[in-house]
Amino acid sequence: MLNIQFPRAVGAWLHRLAGHDEAPAETVDTVMRWPPSPSRVLVSAERHAYKSIARALALEHPKGFLLAHVPLHKLVRVPRHQSYREWLSRTALLTVDFALCDEHGYVRAVVVLPEADDQPRHVQRRERLMRVLSATDLPITLWNRAWQNEETPELLRSTLFPGVQGAGFYTDRPQPQQSQQSQQQPQQPQQPQQPQPH
Repeated sequence: MLNIQFPRAVGAWLHRLAGHDEAPAETVDTVMRWPPSPSRVLVSAERHAYKSIARALALEHPKGFLLAHVPLHKLVRVPRHQSYREWLSRTALLTVDFALCDEHGYVRAVVVLPEADDQPRHVQRRERLMRVLSATDLPITLWNRAWQNEETPELLRSTLFPGVQGAGFYTDRPQPQQSQQSQQQPQQPQQPQQPQPH
């Protein structure tokens, strides 16, 4: 009786002999298959923006932190009564170019750099990012590359941190001190009282 499985077995053996047989995904070593190497994190435009933003942040939060390429899910919190997994599936690929944080690690403002291209998927992703950020009431600044040459740190600070914060807001920046000049001015010596005539 002819074994109809024999030709199939021979074909599989020849396929493996030729090196076309791939190992199961769970047995493939990640490092061996995808050898890693260091990469550049910030391109030229991002490096120039980082330096300018860092100087402005130091005026508002001297002990603050400037973070680059921060995932959106690290910047915001959402209620857990809905599926958090579904929310992550919608926002996992969204990142903020720069997050400006105070000394306690809380984000106080974000900066978004303009896209180099206008591909539809990039535009849709950016619109989704801006929609989520707008709902947080965080100051959002669309970076202008001309600022790195023209804007002073003081002007850029007012752009990144607009408006007056509420009463419950705390910051690590130096608080305005009362004028010490009046306190340090020497007091006028008191005139001796004239003796009253008897």
